[in-house]
Amino acid sequence: MTEGKKKRKKSPWWYKVGILVFGAVFCVSAFMAGRDYLAAKKEADAFDSLSKLAADYAEEKAPADLTESAGETTDQEKAAEWAELLKEAAGYAALKNENPDYVGWIRIPDTRIDYPVVDRESDPEYYLHRAFDGSRSFGGTPFLGEASGVDTKCLIIYGHNMKNLSMFGSLKKYKTEDFYKDHQFFTIYTSEYAYRYQIFAYYDVPETDEVYTVGFAPDETFQKFIDKMKQKSYDDTGVNVTKDDHIMTLSTCSTTGKRFVVHAVRIGEHALEK
Repeated sequence: MTEGKKKRKKSPWWYKVGILVFGAVFCVSAFMAGRDYLAAKKEADAFDSLSKLAADYAEEKAPADLTESAGETTDQEKAAEWAELLKEAAGYAALKNENPDYVGWIRIPDTRIDYPVVDRESDPEYYLHRAFDGSRSFGGTPFLGEASGVDTKCLIIYGHNMKNLSMFGSLKKYKTEDFYKDHQFFTIYTSEYAYRYQIFAYYDVPETDEVYTVGFAPDETFQKFIDKMKQKSYDDTGVNVTKDDHIMTLSTCSTTGKRFVVHAVRIGEHALEK
């Protein structure tokens, strides 16, 4: 042996075990992250395909000019806007052919909320972890709550609060300053109507809160219920809402361990021509 050359010191056993454990944890974490990413991408691609299918239906089935269907108005810009909404609605209505549980499509501009809404009365939470086609899906599909038929005065749509802001994850943005100001309105398309809604309240609640009550009649009890919604809101939106209005509630889980709700009032509707 050459003089001055020292024998390499062996690493202690616990050091080797630590390296192996660290490597195993890293590999498992990388695998899970990759799996979650691929699952999320698959879910997003599936909804994008539905949206494209609806757009194709719209081009095929909607009349070339829907301005008259938009109703009488001296505001040509507003008439053109409604005409475009009706054209989109004609496409979304055709998605009923893809899934009999389909009841409509919700879109909030500048968010990732652009999804079909489903309703299975026999099993209201069926789509909690199922895709539109019924396959297993962690993100699920937005769905109507129990006893929230499409003709009731007070509807509730549930969706998951996903970390990547998919599903109803974007709703948490209403807790940030100034987001509401530029995101007050959204559209819901059904097989018969295009509805416009304006948000008037948003706040966190326990999952057993009375806000999940449905089946109201247009009476003073309903008016008091609406007034409580406005009082609980994190911001005074100044939107007038009465017992004669139709209310839409969007509900998702909250990081506070509660649920976050967004209430909106219907401010416009136009029927699709049959």
